[in-house]
Amino acid sequence: MSLEQILQRIEQDPFARFLGIELLELCEGYSKTTLVVKDHMLNFHGLPHGGVIFSLADAAFAAACNSYGQVAVALHVDISFLDAVEVGTRLVAEAAEEHLGGRTGLYRLAVTREDGALVALAHGTAYRKKQLLLQDDET
Repeated sequence: MSLEQILQRIEQDPFARFLGIELLELCEGYSKTTLVVKDHMLNFHGLPHGGVIFSLADAAFAAACNSYGQVAVALHVDISFLDAVEVGTRLVAEAAEEHLGGRTGLYRLAVTREDGALVALAHGTAYRKKQLLLQDDET
């Protein structure tokens, strides 16, 4: 299976599409996603809901750990929210593999403003299942 086929599969994520998350880059062990903060993403303080920021980081994490074509799922993710942003801000999340073991991988997830200012930082641990991301009839 090619990286292009994997990319097409990942881009079909209905929740990411619902939030307006775009996958900008994908290679083995790395991905970059983006979204623009909208009014409907705010919490009762008028700030972007932490779940939106987490979802952007999680989408990058999912893409990076599934980039090898093997099904990978999250075992654990921890996140620190470091700064708030306003409506209209374009956020960028990068997921970079820090360690790849036999069945697990560790990823650094950074969410920044478009100018590179850090908004949130997370680490995620993924578990690789035995099944492939694309079945034989999909390749």
